[in-house]
Amino acid sequence: MKKILTILVAVLVTAASVNAKDYKCSLGMVAGSGIGVQFKALPLEHFAIMEEFGYLGCYAGAGAMNGNSFSIGYMGAVDQVVLAYQTSPLAQGQGIDLSVYAGGQVKVGYVNMGNDAGIIGFGAAAGLEANMKNAPIAFSFDFRPGYGCLLMNNGGNNVTTVHLFDWNFNLGVRYTF
Repeated sequence: MKKILTILVAVLVTAASVNAKDYKCSLGMVAGSGIGVQFKALPLEHFAIMEEFGYLGCYAGAGAMNGNSFSIGYMGAVDQVVLAYQTSPLAQGQGIDLSVYAGGQVKVGYVNMGNDAGIIGFGAAAGLEANMKNAPIAFSFDFRPGYGCLLMNNGGNNVTTVHLFDWNFNLGVRYTF
């Protein structure tokens, strides 16, 4: 038992000493337009991949159904993948390194709007990330405008397609390693 505790303490001390520039992966929560799990990897120096899955939602507007504009809100199990260019730290403070990222996203999932519906979509993603220098924590805030296509089952074999402006704001908190 003592040996296990010694190893656990060594792992935690090593993880706490990770510099923001050294982290290659992070895992945490995302909230804003829903809530879910967020995983981020930096396989190359400026290339970031973010994967999010959870009970995510969106407020969508400026769509057109039968020529009418409308706004709707939905929630559901949605998977989002973001590919982005992430800068080196632009601002370095007492305990924080700030960087920005920009790229694109793809979204697919199930949503509930009173009827069963599926969603597919794509769009842009732009955000700000703050990495703690003295703790293995990263915070991110981003805006993701895009196109979404809802495929709703109105009973039987009737499928209605709704095209809409699909957007969300997200705040992520992740443990870096």
